[in-house]
Formats: sequence, C-alpha cells, structure tokens
Amino acid sequence: MKIRKGLTLLTAFALVFSLLTTNVEAASAPFTQGKGYLQGAYDSSAMQPTGHNWNRNSRFAGVNSAIHIKWTYKMPSGGNASIVIGDDGTVFTKSYDLGGKPKYKIHAINPDGTLKWEYATAEELTHGTPVITKDKILMIPVGQKILNINTADGIATETILDNIYPNEPVLDSDGSYYLSGPAGRLAAYNSDGTQKWKSTFAIGSSPGYLSLSDTGSLIFKASGNLYSYDTKSGTKLWEFTGINSDYNKSSPALSKDGTIYVTGAEGFVYAINPNGTLKWKFAVDSTSSYKNVIDPIVGSDGTVYAVNGTKNLYAINPDGTLKWKFDTNSARVSPILDSNGIIYIGAGTNLIAVNAEGLQQWSIQLDSIPTSAPAIAEDGTIYIATNNGTVYAIGGEVIGMEPTEPPVDPEPPVEPVGERAIFVITLNNGTEKEYDLSMQEVQEFISWYEGRAAGSGPVTFAINKHNNNKGPFKQRQDYIVFDKIITFEVNEY
Repeated sequence: MKIRKGLTLLTAFALVFSLLTTNVEAASAPFTQGKGYLQGAYDSSAMQPTGHNWNRNSRFAGVNSAIHIKWTYKMPSGGNASIVIGDDGTVFTKSYDLGGKPKYKIHAINPDGTLKWEYATAEELTHGTPVITKDKILMIPVGQKILNINTADGIATETILDNIYPNEPVLDSDGSYYLSGPAGRLAAYNSDGTQKWKSTFAIGSSPGYLSLSDTGSLIFKASGNLYSYDTKSGTKLWEFTGINSDYNKSSPALSKDGTIYVTGAEGFVYAINPNGTLKWKFAVDSTSSYKNVIDPIVGSDGTVYAVNGTKNLYAINPDGTLKWKFDTNSARVSPILDSNGIIYIGAGTNLIAVNAEGLQQWSIQLDSIPTSAPAIAEDGTIYIATNNGTVYAIGGEVIGMEPTEPPVDPEPPVEPVGERAIFVITLNNGTEKEYDLSMQEVQEFISWYEGRAAGSGPVTFAINKHNNNKGPFKQRQDYIVFDKIITFEVNEY
C-alpha cells in the first residue's frame, strides 16, 4: 500500500482503509494453556476458562496504576475455588455456608459486581474449581455427578459418575474429561458422558489437581509421589517418590521443554524430567500442612515462580539457581502472570503486584486471606476472593505496556512520501496515543497491523515519538502490542 504525492487527497483517503478516519476493530487473541500442555476443549474466547491445568500466564495486562477497589461482592464464605471469567466478563466462583440450606452455591457475577445468577446445591462441593467448555458450559463435579451449567442463564443438566471425583476436571482436545478423587481414584469420561476408563493409583490418598501434558499424560501428586498416567488407557507410565504432598489446590506446572515443576510440604521445588527422573530440586520454605502447598508457575522465559503456603515468593532460573526472592507472608493461592510479566499474588490479607525483577509495584488490603487464585480480565481488572466470602474487583489503569516479544524494526518502503498525518491509537484500557507521523510511517503501521491480523509478523510495533522525544536521548519509541489495540485513526494533513 503506497501513496504518491501526485494522487488526489480523495484517492489517498481511499487507499488508507477506504477512509483515513475509519476506526479499525482489533480482535483479542484466544486463550491458550501454554506450551507443554495439551490444548483442551475449553472456551478459547473466554478471558480465563480454567483455574489450573495451564501455565497461568494471562494474555492480558493487569492494572498497574491508580489501583482501587472497583466493587466487592459478598458471599457467605470462601468457596475454596479459583475464579474463572467468561468471554463477556462474567465472573464465576463458589461459596460454602455451614448453616445454609443448601450449603453450596455457584455464583455468576456481572462485570459491574451485580448478581447474574446463582446455582444452589446440598451435594458435596467442598473442593474443585469450575471450568468453561468450548460450548460455553460451566462444568464442575458435585457429589457423584458432573454439573453442566449454561453460563448465560444458570440452568444445569447432570452427568452421573461412577463415584465421587471432587477436584477440578481437566479437558482434552476432543472434550473428554479426566477426574480424580479420594481413595486413589482416577477416571476418564468421553464428551458424551460415557466412561472411557477408570484406574486406581494409591488407596487411601487424595490427589492434588491434574495437569494434562501435550504428550497425553496426566500429571498429579498423591501420597508423597508424583504420578504420570496415560490418557488413552489409564495405565501408569511412571512415578517419582519422595514428595511430601497429597491433596492441594494447585496443579503441577509444565514447561515447553516438558519439565514438570512441583512443590512439597517439606520445602523443596522439584524439577522432574518428562521421563520421571529428577532434574534438580531447590529449597524453599516448608509448610506444616500439605493442604497449604502451592505448586509453581512458569513464565514465558522459563523462570519458575514458587511459593509454599507460608512465606516468600521465589523466582528460580530454569537451571535451578535463585534469580531473586520476594519477602511475603501466607501465600496460599497460586499466583498469576500478566502479559507485562507482573506477578499478582494473594499473600497474608493483601493482593500484591511484583515485577519481573522482584520489586513490589503495589499492594492492596483485603478483608481476610485469599482462598481463590486471582484472575485477570481483558480490561486489566483483577479478581480475587477471600476466606470471608468477599469477591474483589481491583481496578485501575494499564499503562507502560511492554512488548511480549523483541520488537522488529519495519523495513523502509521503496518509495518514501512526504505527506503527514495525526495518528491516534485507542488501547483496550481506554488510553489514546496520538502521534504526528509521516504517511510513510502510517503505511508501515498499517502493513504491520494487516500482517499481524493474518497471523504473521511480530506482536509489537515501534512508533517513533519524534517531537515528544524529551530528554538526552537519541530516540524514544512507544511499543504497541497488537492485541491491546481497539481502534486506530488516521487524519492526513
């Protein structure tokens, strides 16, 4: 797309997206579980369709300025579950009420903090986190059944199971789901609800949450061991012994090279090779109860972030050496990473943001200890629930977005042109960026944008700030991330 000086202004307008003032809508990238995981039949358009069985690297940037509590939603008590978020921003979680009749409720909360619907049940719902399937069904085990709840209206159907499997279900690519439960139970069901297989691994043990690797292996902890089971047959592939852990509210972390990361109550992070052998182990803080154990998460650069239910957040290099340690207290839920590399973690009675260098960015007080792993919405809002049953929506602004990949300088056009334009980009946090650019630079941006929309090219684009280049710098640039763009506008002069 090139514009020569000899073209009329009307022709120039037509060549730049028909009209130079046309707004261009940007599509949000789909949810992925991350390399190392088998991509399951979750709702890829949802903001966060599962609490675990993914690398907990959000594709969105969390709020990092003007932090405040947007709203709170009060439940009877915490529900021992992570928060998941639908494609329309609906927040899903659950609660437990000891004196309630019925005791358990699943809550669907609108993005403004009002109730959308709730589903109540007297059947056992102590453990487990719901997941959102590709059919926009909220799936969660309840008693000896699976509830399949329509995310729009809360109307549920039931699938009867052969036994009780209270943990979070794990989906594979064809919609089959895998369940674990007390007394060493493990089972697989086809998407139509028929049983695929069932197995037993350690009688008397209660497993932690499952992870499903891209090689088709279920990875989980139970009875002091780490297990790997084949998803096709339900047979054991291997076990690694010596990890002090049983049921806990997290799942093993899987990296893109197949390494598995888990934590034990005795105070070690273990890196396990894909064949079940030890790669390395790293000493962290021990905890008095395996129920407080939190398994690590892994960043896109391979950094392992680990807490263990007591204190301190550790950043560990892929080779098992310490990168940094952040002092904290009572971190009992899984952290989450945003697209800028900021780690958000519930610790003590606070939600804390820590940057990639281990420095605190901000902290906000909550009413009690968090019991849900936090989730990030597309607009940067961070959701977390506490033991008192309060769901918090933490708002603010998203500023200073950094590229998620190294920027690539655009190739210069063959025929430079001299016209200029006021170029305005609107980002998904409401921020407007305005630049005075040559039409050559505008064309480079549009070429990059069209290529990125087609799935090629870098995810970031560097825009020279020119006259806004304040200070003793040779050049200053803004790096624009593709999936943060809502619209852009070109006004030629």
